[in-house]
Amino acid sequence: MSTIMNTSGTAASRAQFQVLSARRDARQAEQTARSLEVQAQAAQRSADREQARADGLSEQAFDAGRYSDAARRNLASLEAGAQRESSAGQGRQPGRLVDTYA
Repeated sequence: MSTIMNTSGTAASRAQFQVLSARRDARQAEQTARSLEVQAQAAQRSADREQARADGLSEQAFDAGRYSDAARRNLASLEAGAQRESSAGQGRQPGRLVDTYA
């Protein structure tokens, strides 16, 4: 009879060990999931900051392009005016310089 009780006691002990082991595994998995969620949120915040920075740089590049276009149009206009003056014979002055970068 003692062998029957011993076998059932061993089975109960084994089942209790499996329950404790499963609880430990579940806690570890939950801690890992929380840790990964925190890391994911931090990465998302970093990505949001970088996206905002990229958007700001794009706006600055767009503004610089517009300024560059305006400067080129101004230069072309000054050059065309200087050429017209030169070909019409007006305003001929030796050594006259046109400030195209003003």
